[in-house]
Amino acid sequence: MSVNQLPFEHISIEDVAAALEGNELMSLVDVCGFFLCQKGSAVVSLNDQTFHIQAGDIYVYTPSTFISVLNRSSDLEGIAVKCQMDFVLPMMERIVNVRDFLTLRDNPCISLSPEQQSDLEKMLKGLRKRQMLLEKLTPDSGTFFIMQNLVLALAEAVFHELLFDYASTQHIEPQSQDPKDRIFQNFLISLFKNYKCERDVTFYANEQYLSPRYFSSIIKEKSGHSALQWIIQMVISSIRQTLKNSDRSIKEISSEFNFPTQSFFGKYFKQYTGLSPKEYRATVGNNA
Repeated sequence: MSVNQLPFEHISIEDVAAALEGNELMSLVDVCGFFLCQKGSAVVSLNDQTFHIQAGDIYVYTPSTFISVLNRSSDLEGIAVKCQMDFVLPMMERIVNVRDFLTLRDNPCISLSPEQQSDLEKMLKGLRKRQMLLEKLTPDSGTFFIMQNLVLALAEAVFHELLFDYASTQHIEPQSQDPKDRIFQNFLISLFKNYKCERDVTFYANEQYLSPRYFSSIIKEKSGHSALQWIIQMVISSIRQTLKNSDRSIKEISSEFNFPTQSFFGKYFKQYTGLSPKEYRATVGNNA
């Protein structure tokens, strides 16, 4: 891993504002991250939920989150960090059970106390300082490997601090996790990463060396919905968001979601919504 391949990056508020100019929708499939508001305010839509964010608030986004900024003050300032899922997943699997993961996805915004905000800002400042030192070192330097591992360790510490603040604010109680909980959690994580390409229960069952029938029965037991229902819900929800908030053609969206033909894409969408993609787009006012 070179200095340019760290599994996370800081994003300036100017870059965030530019990316979201004109209420453009951002779909973040294989990354997660957070934004700590330090000044000003914003109205943000996350997966069709609207949140009013002000100084001291932090929002955390999980994979496959659809984000758009509906409004923001001219003095908005904050810290944004984006992380690769391959870096975050091992930590999540050790310390976050599936119930907490779903809570985090459904309730992404919290208000930090002044002490929590100060502690997190100090840790982020320290991380950024070491990261800048690492950028000055060459890979053949005797201290490069040490500094690189220090940066990664500090990033993990920031992640744990954030989870601690979230759990404290949401009053999440520790719960034991049985093997079936782990199967469900692994399924959700894989689904967030693969739903655009894989819509077959067998794919997700095979990942965990289980028969599709037994696998789906576990998902049903733990969530009240079968594995296929989870897959359909994720795919249809994502397609709806894309049709509603992007100017991509229906043919382009069909290809993005790995459907063999545009016709099959249309039939699949209409089967679960009662409308064709074109009809749905017209009902939400996007005639692109």
